[in-house]
Amino acid sequence: MPASEHGDFENPKKSAYSVERYDSGWEKQYMTMLERDKTVAKWTKQHGIVIEYITEAGNKRGYRPDFLVQKIDGTIELHEMKGGQFLDSPDTIRKHERARLWCKQRGMKFVVLTKK
Repeated sequence: MPASEHGDFENPKKSAYSVERYDSGWEKQYMTMLERDKTVAKWTKQHGIVIEYITEAGNKRGYRPDFLVQKIDGTIELHEMKGGQFLDSPDTIRKHERARLWCKQRGMKFVVLTKK
């Protein structure tokens, strides 16, 4: 399995931070898309949001969605990037269900982005 690409996305205009860290080439590409998207007011990976969920084995875990995005219309969204091969795993399903509920309770949207 090839090593995942990691690095710094420097000087984003739509982030409050001078550097946003990416964990894959796909995330880096998405950051560029967020910067160019005229419907996006601001975004960050450094949001500090941790959503608790229970794993299939019954363990409590913390889930950190990839991006917090605010649209120019005021809509706030959590974006999760997930490879299509992982979408059907029980723990991914549990995380996403919990994230949808967490967002709904706060008037936000949860968006899963995949290559599948």
